[in-house]
Amino acid sequence: MKRIVAAIFVTLLFVGTAFAGQFGPPEPLADPGKVSLGLGYWLDRTKMEQGGDRLGTKSNQYYLQGTYTFLKDWEVYGRLGGADMVVHSQDTNQRFSDGVNVYGSLGFKGVVYRYGDFAVGPFIEGSWYGDYKDVAKNLWDTNVGVSAQYKIHAVTLYGGPFGYWHEADSRLALNPSVSQDDMKERHNLGGFLGVSVPVVQQKVFLAAEVQMKDRPGVGASISYKF
Repeated sequence: MKRIVAAIFVTLLFVGTAFAGQFGPPEPLADPGKVSLGLGYWLDRTKMEQGGDRLGTKSNQYYLQGTYTFLKDWEVYGRLGGADMVVHSQDTNQRFSDGVNVYGSLGFKGVVYRYGDFAVGPFIEGSWYGDYKDVAKNLWDTNVGVSAQYKIHAVTLYGGPFGYWHEADSRLALNPSVSQDDMKERHNLGGFLGVSVPVVQQKVFLAAEVQMKDRPGVGASISYKF
């Protein structure tokens, strides 16, 4: 229990000072005391606003992920990758963009209840992004939710609700100009649905997921557990 509390505390430190990729099922991929490594791609699409101006964003995100199962049914994970950024103003019909920038994420999840092939548990993760020239700086994202899973033979189906917060300091040269308020998500509640399938001897797993916010995001990853 002490290790669970410590892991939650470390994660909250990153989240509180720090959108990216799949949430996954609540059950850890690796066995207790073991790790997994994976590669993933995520297409993130959001609706934001700045001083009443409606903004649509799109980001292609590529990442390397590592997980560690520190206790049975509980894991921490981290991501390091690159992401571009495109912002379109629906009110001024302007488009702003910048190329790939480094970002990182830290997350924590686990199982609190299990019955047969069903399991459910919480997750929390946060991400911090590099600055995007003429677009945004101090860009961060936080997600908190519940993931439920059901296993059908070797296939794991999962999904659940989540809350999300995404903000950045604006660098947009909007015309006509609006106040330089922070860019913020218009809404904060969404849902997700995914599937995880073993493709090589219960060692290599392929996962795909869709997240429903104001605009849907989608992605896939492949992971190897040691």
